[in-house]
Amino acid sequence: MKILLSLAAASLSLALVAGNALAADGSNLAECVDLGNHQQIVRAGGSEQFFLKDGDSHYRIGTGRGCGSLAIASKIEISTDGTANRLCPTGSRVETNREICRVDQVTTISAEDFARRQARSRR
Repeated sequence: MKILLSLAAASLSLALVAGNALAADGSNLAECVDLGNHQQIVRAGGSEQFFLKDGDSHYRIGTGRGCGSLAIASKIEISTDGTANRLCPTGSRVETNREICRVDQVTTISAEDFARRQARSRR
């Protein structure tokens, strides 16, 4: 019985480690998502990406060639094909109060990664 419990505990530990590694690695967004009204954005300090928290979901949004006004914009809105708060793997755009930028990559990230990015941005 002790051996079975030890094996079960070891299997659970391995599953948790593997799950955390997969969550940290992220993956490309496969389908469109409709974002809620309570979004939180963390700017990455440059013009090529930012991080988005929407409820329990977290994303890294890449703008490819950059979006010069990201770092200083007072407003950031995401839309796809004229539908506000819709984020898709392709066709989405980010509109700031100064310009419109094309989204070229959306990757899911873990809540922990978002929190680390948020802590870095506050420094």
